[in-house]
Amino acid sequence: MMTEKEMADRIAQLETRKNELIENIKNLNRRVRYKIYAQKALEPFLEQTKDVAVVPIRKRKKALEFQIATQAYTPKIEKELLKQMKKIDDELNKVREVEKARRKKRFIEEDIKEAEAQVTTIEEELKKIREELKVLYGDMKTVKSASKRGIKLGGFEDSMVTLGDMVVIEDNTKS
Repeated sequence: MMTEKEMADRIAQLETRKNELIENIKNLNRRVRYKIYAQKALEPFLEQTKDVAVVPIRKRKKALEFQIATQAYTPKIEKELLKQMKKIDDELNKVREVEKARRKKRFIEEDIKEAEAQVTTIEEELKKIREELKVLYGDMKTVKSASKRGIKLGGFEDSMVTLGDMVVIEDNTKS
């Protein structure tokens, strides 16, 4: 059994750790709240642009680049192909914001999941700490109430006399 001082030290350690974990949870909750606000701010824009398809435009651009790079054309045809390439680039520039917003939404969702997982892990650790603190506070209460009544828990004091010492004392008095 731990001494009263050891229990007090352990309780102080656990309380400090508990407070740190609670601060971490508060920070994570703030982060999640901020991410949810950012996600809600993106939703109207994404709803308006949900029909915009970026992938087909990229495929057209890659196909056209491949065609220009691998085949020989007359200067007039090549000039037309470059005009088409410029049009496709302009289309891509228009939908770049849509693509950026979709990517941002994906990152926000990942951040929210990660933060919630961290909160769950921290809450499990907090639960263990609280259980240990409950046991320690109970033991501390028992030790304090026993010391008030003059009862010493665990171990023996050095001033106590053992049976062997009593026998030696009796032998000394008989002679």
